[in-house]
Amino acid sequence: MDANYPLLQTTVLPSPAEEPDVAEEVVRAIAASRRFLSGRLEVSSAHGIVTLRGRVGSYYQKQVAQAAALTVIGPRELVNEVEVA
Repeated sequence: MDANYPLLQTTVLPSPAEEPDVAEEVVRAIAASRRFLSGRLEVSSAHGIVTLRGRVGSYYQKQVAQAAALTVIGPRELVNEVEVA
């Protein structure tokens, strides 16, 4: 877990060299959105696919995370597996 963003976690999986940076960029984008207020997320990136996992308190928070991720992932696929509690 990143000490700067205690509610966001980055998981780096075996992937091409540029992929770990993508997950970190997504974490920063979600944290910078200032609309993501609560929940726990894990961001991973491997083989051109960025995956969001975790649990948030509302559908809105799930969409905030997705929208922030889409701003930085470029041509990669986004899989949003975030659950709403």
